[in-house]
Amino acid sequence: MDLIWDKMWSVGVDKIDRQHKELFNRINLLVCSMKNAKGKEEMITTLNFLEEYVIRHFNDEEEIQKKNNYPNYEIQHKEHEIFKNNLKELRKVFETTGVSTLFVISEQQKMSHWWRKHVIELDKDIGKFLMDV
Repeated sequence: MDLIWDKMWSVGVDKIDRQHKELFNRINLLVCSMKNAKGKEEMITTLNFLEEYVIRHFNDEEEIQKKNNYPNYEIQHKEHEIFKNNLKELRKVFETTGVSTLFVISEQQKMSHWWRKHVIELDKDIGKFLMDV
């Protein structure tokens, strides 16, 4: 299931929303590359971008949280670390064994589930908190 940006995903913080849109696009691109058995090089290039962008996004998001004394910062940080570690594991699989159809389906489901849960349950709370600050 692709991650399609819709206003329901909006956190209410422009910088975070713009970055989420880009992340959704890049995750979909990575999954599409895996599904269509694109070359390993193309998948690694997409994964490289995604890893760098995820780190930048999480850092930006956490900076906003710290600056505003967001009470659930530790929960957010822990979740961010989990996703970054998942990307590292994904890279390991790409570089060692490659990808199978079952792997692609599994990764797509995991990433979609993680982002849906993270944005709806955690990131939207940041927006609500900032409106009350």
